Amino acid sequence: MAKASDSKGKTLAAAARLFRRQGYHGTALHDILAAGGSPRGSLYFHFPKGKEEIGEAALTLAGEAVCQAIAHAAATSENAEIFLTRIARGMASDLEKSGYTEGCPIATTALEASAQSDVLGAATRTAFQKWENEIKRGLERFGIKTEEAELAATTVLSQLEGALLLARTYRSLEPMHRAEQALKLLVRLAK
Repeated sequence: MAKASDSKGKTLAAAARLFRRQGYHGTALHDILAAGGSPRGSLYFHFPKGKEEIGEAALTLAGEAVCQAIAHAAATSENAEIFLTRIARGMASDLEKSGYTEGCPIATTALEASAQSDVLGAATRTAFQKWENEIKRGLERFGIKTEEAELAATTVLSQLEGALLLARTYRSLEPMHRAEQALKLLVRLAK
């Protein structure tokens, strides 16, 4: 029998994948249980407030994973262009590996549920704000002034989110390749 923490972790990982792929409303509790392989009792034990509580925790988990990936890209890059290229290519790789079924881990839920749920809205806002802040910090690390880095971070995140949506819709990485080129131009202008 899996430990309680294993059961909770499996449930959250499964929920994050399903929300990313089919959205919050398109995912039923039994889908999460089946994908996570957890017993029904563990769901109610770990998440007594139900699906919304699972959604909040899954969005937080997914958001933190992206935040860590952005920070890692900054820490392992030699300059701002390489930093942003690594972020774009990492997102493109994840999308391609999923067969174009998994774009941004937050966007689907943000679009469909954040206006209806204060809890999910707060979780998606927090994730996006953390990503934006991590991008800003990375740009500052490479000598871009704070004001320009803030503006650039918003532009970078917007560019990548839009490109992920187009790439997922077109089932092609071409929008991600174009976004990567646009980000390189942005860095040159910000210097």
